[in-house]
Amino acid sequence: MTHQGVRRIFGNWNGNFLYTVNYLVLILGILLLFAGCQDVQQLLAPVPEADDDAPIKIGFMYTSEIRSNSLNGAELAALQLNGEGGVHGREIEIIARGNLSDIDQAAAVAEELIIREGVAAIVGPNRSNYAIAIGPVAQRYGIPMVTTTATNPYVTAAGNFVFMAAFTDDFQGKVMATFATQDLEAKTAAVLTRRESIYSEGLSQTFINNFTALGGEIAHAQSYIRGDTDFTTQLTAIAEAAPDVFFLPGFAAEIPLVVEQAKALGITGILLGGDSWDNAPLIADNSEILEGSFFSSLFSADIALGDLGDDVDRFITAYTSIFDVAPAGGAALGYDGVRLVVQAMRRAEDLTSATVRDRLAATMDYSGATFISGYNENRHPNKSAVVNQIVNGEARFYKLIEP
Repeated sequence: MTHQGVRRIFGNWNGNFLYTVNYLVLILGILLLFAGCQDVQQLLAPVPEADDDAPIKIGFMYTSEIRSNSLNGAELAALQLNGEGGVHGREIEIIARGNLSDIDQAAAVAEELIIREGVAAIVGPNRSNYAIAIGPVAQRYGIPMVTTTATNPYVTAAGNFVFMAAFTDDFQGKVMATFATQDLEAKTAAVLTRRESIYSEGLSQTFINNFTALGGEIAHAQSYIRGDTDFTTQLTAIAEAAPDVFFLPGFAAEIPLVVEQAKALGITGILLGGDSWDNAPLIADNSEILEGSFFSSLFSADIALGDLGDDVDRFITAYTSIFDVAPAGGAALGYDGVRLVVQAMRRAEDLTSATVRDRLAATMDYSGATFISGYNENRHPNKSAVVNQIVNGEARFYKLIEP
């Protein structure tokens, strides 16, 4: 707003102080009255700094230290992008928030990033239930948001400012069901789901729907709750059914317990998992009992350089050089999330949130750690999936499956 505009609204400050104070009180009252209104909150949301030299801040969110490799990917992306000139000569600054304890805290942290830090976009988080809580905050303030490894399709339900960098569980479940029936020639499957987990329940159901549609039979579907350590009842029923494959879309806390007890009960079906298995400590610490298992993943560094293109090679080489370890799926999607936002900013006529959002939605043939041909109307990306096999305590690339 110009100085003239300020004078038109508030009058002559020196000549009518009391009128000005009363007017400010009135304005404040109106804003408080409508504090819950989406339009007012978007009006109050910060916009990128007008200063041509000011950094463009991107908020980055992740849930735990185990997933902090996604931050490594984000920082590598910012380093490379700044080396290329940033956005119209302005540097990218990553404002990270990690170790989120619960979804309420996550929503509060997102709001703090928007209001106090003035971020122009949010990248992350990595888990679907957290992303579903943060999405409405980004939508309410009109701030573009790109999740990293969150895969539940409802992540984007908050509205048109929320995008995904990962494939959805609808696709992932289909990938694993197709792999089980066609590559492993499985006729029967058992499924063990963690109840009250958006990720586990959604992925299980998608696998079941696609496995049966392909002619397979679900021999047994069992469930458990977070914190369970004894799975004897569920696994005894599964053992009696003797399935060809055993799909376990759970988490690192319970996967080793389930598998150890399953093997003790004589379950010999090939173990299958989702992208939550893409966890280096989980695989390395339980290599013996997980040997030969397959799981879907967002990325694999265990592909010969050159097979997937120069951009993937560049990412793998740079990441390995800086962090002295090969990147996993979290790192790849942290990298891609930041690059997707910045490339949209570079294509934008201006840096208003709505314009950046529109350029994100128009993304075509994005190439980074992964490849996205475009976004659909739900802001879900069209991209491939990787099937990895656990061999000698490592996740080895097995197959690339196109959408």
